[in-house]
Amino acid sequence: MTAAIIRQHLTTFGLSEKEIDAYLAVLRSGTKTTGDLADSADVSTGYIYDVVQTLSDRKLVTIDESTSPTTVRARPPDEVSAEFTAQIEDLEGAIEDAYGGGDEPAGFEIVRSRSTVRRRARSAIETADGEVFVVVPATEFAQLKDVLSDAVDRGVIVYLMLVPPGVSSTLDDLDDPGEVSRVLRTWSAKPPVTVIADETRGVVGPYAVLSGRHGEESALSFTMPTIAGGFLGNIMSNVWPMGDTEFISAPDPLPHTYGFFRSSVTNAALHQMEGHDLAADLVVQNVESGDREHHDDIPIVEVRQSLVGDPTTAFPTENSLVVEIDGERRAVGSHSGGFEPFFETYAAVEVTLQER
Repeated sequence: MTAAIIRQHLTTFGLSEKEIDAYLAVLRSGTKTTGDLADSADVSTGYIYDVVQTLSDRKLVTIDESTSPTTVRARPPDEVSAEFTAQIEDLEGAIEDAYGGGDEPAGFEIVRSRSTVRRRARSAIETADGEVFVVVPATEFAQLKDVLSDAVDRGVIVYLMLVPPGVSSTLDDLDDPGEVSRVLRTWSAKPPVTVIADETRGVVGPYAVLSGRHGEESALSFTMPTIAGGFLGNIMSNVWPMGDTEFISAPDPLPHTYGFFRSSVTNAALHQMEGHDLAADLVVQNVESGDREHHDDIPIVEVRQSLVGDPTTAFPTENSLVVEIDGERRAVGSHSGGFEPFFETYAAVEVTLQER
């Protein structure tokens, strides 16, 4: 029965009858010489080399040509299973990418294959302009390293959290964390896989979608600020604060202008950590009246955030600059993405930080 099942599935994967005969023969014994294998599969000694090469190309066997005669060994079952699983995931991902069906609302999709989750994560990072939050198993870091490095080069602030497995070895191999992150944290728990770019797009799924043996888990890929804002609020409240800080880069040199508000808050916090007094040129919108206002060289008297250093917030998702205008303290919040101001007086359109 076992041989029949193996034969059925290997036929589905495109192996010929003689190739399957040869594989079953070496699978039963663990190792066989090419001569013995030719007898078992009932093929000529000349043809057996083509058969063995096909089995090797399909990652079913290894060939040891250092012996005489040549020895063929069956690869361990877990390695063979992983190879076929990867092929199925690639196929599933290609089908998902090509599928034009319309049952899912515009703006998000359910993603079931691991390879597609990786592609959606990379795509979100590649399109980031201001910031990206990344929470992934450390074993997945290599899949994202190049696009994270490119994002840092573009000036994107990368908030990176690595979780098990492989955290220690990944950190040991990372020569310069600043090449791939502005802030790097680690956590021993297994939170949801999360990649959110610019509060507008990303992918979120259970931890197992990118770690261990992939089962029925699925992820949500989205391009809607309201969805992104909800997931980002969860990360800022329940995941990011739990991490241990491994690295924080130096702040941007001043003066520096930001169109993405949270980047100005993070950099203001980093400058305050270095003992700098700050001022700002502001383009803001009055939340109550809707009027746009310009304020130059306004003292920053307080930075409220919880992403770098010690938290200074009244609530977990607070991210604001408190400035002094006409002798009064006014809070400035974000004007873009999933979080619109609900606590602050102003919504920032543009912020230029400078020393005072």
